[in-house]
Amino acid sequence: MPNCKLYGGITRAELDHLRGDLAKEGVTVPAGDDVSVAGLYGVELRVTYDEAKETLRVCITKSPFYVPESMIWDVVDAGVEPYEGT
Repeated sequence: MPNCKLYGGITRAELDHLRGDLAKEGVTVPAGDDVSVAGLYGVELRVTYDEAKETLRVCITKSPFYVPESMIWDVVDAGVEPYEGT
């Protein structure tokens, strides 16, 4: 079962801005509200946005043994934090 977190208070405009910031870092987020994202070092995430609830659900679906999930969450939390609940 994937390890997931739910982030709240994220508007569509904030989500679009977050996608742009990720693109600047070399992370491509496909179009759509329910997507798979391939990150660095073989990490894969499933990201689902619910516009009506303004929530973003992020699940770690694949991580190599040498990348601890806590490190993945540190990066995800830091990336989402500026947009959460603003």
